[in-house]
Amino acid sequence: MSAYSRASRGLVKGGMSATAAANLLGELRSETGAELSAGLLARATETYSQKPTDSNAIKRRKTARFGAVRDAADWVITATTTGRLTTTPQQRDHRSNT
Repeated sequence: MSAYSRASRGLVKGGMSATAAANLLGELRSETGAELSAGLLARATETYSQKPTDSNAIKRRKTARFGAVRDAADWVITATTTGRLTTTPQQRDHRSNT
């Protein structure tokens, strides 16, 4: 049984507080983010590793691409730790004049 099912059943049938379920889901989200980030970095290392025969231009491009993937991996960890994957735009009342 997945942890999501465990949290859902614990909440529906009782025996698990909402705080405990939220903590369990938060931990799962953080673990998933860390695993995804580690996978991104491993793939980037494989893809953008430099060879002795690479020219300086190729080395610079590979370094830049690796840096971009590293930044994405850092973002994944941050987004999954905070629980916010995107920022929600501020909602406006369409009838407002401002």
